[in-house]
Amino acid sequence: MINRIASVPHRLRLLSALLAALVIVHLSSALNAQAATTELRPFEAVYKTTALGMTLDLTRSLTREGNTYRLTSSGKNFLIKMNEYADFQIGESGVEGIRFESRVKTLKTNNRSVEFDPDNGVIKSMKRGEWSEHVLSPDVLDQFSQQQQLRLTLMGSEEPPQTLGFRVVDGAKISNKTWRRLPDETLETPIGDLKTVRYQAEHKNPKRRASEIWLAPDLDYLMVKTKHVERSSTIRVEIKSLQWLDALETGE
Repeated sequence: MINRIASVPHRLRLLSALLAALVIVHLSSALNAQAATTELRPFEAVYKTTALGMTLDLTRSLTREGNTYRLTSSGKNFLIKMNEYADFQIGESGVEGIRFESRVKTLKTNNRSVEFDPDNGVIKSMKRGEWSEHVLSPDVLDQFSQQQQLRLTLMGSEEPPQTLGFRVVDGAKISNKTWRRLPDETLETPIGDLKTVRYQAEHKNPKRRASEIWLAPDLDYLMVKTKHVERSSTIRVEIKSLQWLDALETGE
């Protein structure tokens, strides 16, 4: 019993690290290309997240007020509480970030923030309590709203590309990421059988770290499944439910 109790802090630290990695995996994929589509449908989806024998339901929603979109994600259980949001607009080159906030609470609270300041030409990014500044670049976005740039680009493409490249700011670093397309799959989900486009991330040490993402073309390339493995620990995220909020407004 003592060993089981002692293992809880370690499991929480690992779960927190996995959830942080998950933000990068399924909320931060973008192409360095102009999106032909200029609007995104508001939605609310619930995802079942499992890791280290624990389960967490994440509710993710995209809403719009005027020209500004807000993407939010939240979930909690008896060990962890997670809240994130990103504000952005869609311009000629695609998603234009405004701000990003992340708060994950386990044994301690991990906060992350990104602020885009076009007036001064900088991106301000906070991680582990330390702020950094980067030169503002239109192809760099926060970890959260980049997934919407991916959706825009795929929605405007005749065929999903074989390779995805993107840049994401996280604290003092701006990272270049590459994803390669795998064979498509049809997944059985609680909202029906879905044809999906599947990608795998390129990692320096694929034996220790691996990431895959499944996106549904019939759902405007919403993420329906994610799998991330790090140091033999696996986190899975799978869609449970979906509502198109514009359909509710029009009564469709």
